[in-house]
Amino acid sequence: MASNPNDPEGLEIEGLCHLRRRDLPRALEVLGRAIAAAPDTPHPHYLYGFALREAGRSPEAEKPLGEALRRSPDEPVYLRALAELSSELGRHDEALVLARRAAEVAPERAANFVTLGFVASAARDKALARESYERAVAVDPSDPAAWNNLGCLELEAGRPLQAKARFREALRLDPRGERAQRNLGLVLAPGGTARYRSFEGLCEELMRELRRGRAAPLVLVALALEAHGAVRGMYSREAALSGAAITVALRTMGPAALVPLGFGAAAAGLAWLTQRKKLEAARARARDVVREANREWDVLWRRWIDGTLTRPARDQEIDLLIEKLALRLVEGMA
Repeated sequence: MASNPNDPEGLEIEGLCHLRRRDLPRALEVLGRAIAAAPDTPHPHYLYGFALREAGRSPEAEKPLGEALRRSPDEPVYLRALAELSSELGRHDEALVLARRAAEVAPERAANFVTLGFVASAARDKALARESYERAVAVDPSDPAAWNNLGCLELEAGRPLQAKARFREALRLDPRGERAQRNLGLVLAPGGTARYRSFEGLCEELMRELRRGRAAPLVLVALALEAHGAVRGMYSREAALSGAAITVALRTMGPAALVPLGFGAAAAGLAWLTQRKKLEAARARARDVVREANREWDVLWRRWIDGTLTRPARDQEIDLLIEKLALRLVEGMA
């Protein structure tokens, strides 16, 4: 730059360096010079628009981003940038057109489907958003943004168990991801890390986790029928008079549920008959899950007794075991 202070490529790289350092005024000044030195080159226009958005000047960013796209109309990076800006400015139809175009031009790039999911979600098209994020994960399973955004959709849909799994995966791929860290904090159970000294204690927390996750009554009943006495007792106390508790009682009564003790009893008995096959299948599934949980617990506890696990690592593994088992139960009985 000392020998040629108006070199377009050098100015572009210098502007990018200032942008990475978050020196936005300096980045805008240098990138403005890069545009003046080579006005037909699209990327300085894009970087200038990007810097304006980062500086909170989104309406001003539309002109340079549009100029970059005009000079390179099939560049997915420019299509995505303008789609996100249009969505931010409330022009959702325009944003969807641009994002779809990026995905069509380069279907091998997960980032294009992440952007499509983002603008679809902003336009309240949750079905398209989910489809797009799932496509992004299929294209690149290591994309943390896709996993995090899927978690947001799960959380919005009232599925905290699934949301936690997605946020965990996003953090595994990018441990420094601030959004995934913040989102995971929204769905973690209050009270901190679990500290259970018995498998019964783990099962009690598993039941509470399922109830927090609004698991269907069939899931809760099946687990209550198969798990340890501690879970059954806790379940009976917390779910008294719920539809699930009635189903447990009917399952115990068997054909006696049809005794005509009134319209309510008869209706409940009929409901039990219609759910019988589903309940039997769910019970078999719960039996397998509990058996597997017992095995995993034994392995984990042996490692703790042998001294190969620290207490924080043990508690973290127990928390993850509870989350995994809860997810297995819910997804296996959907």
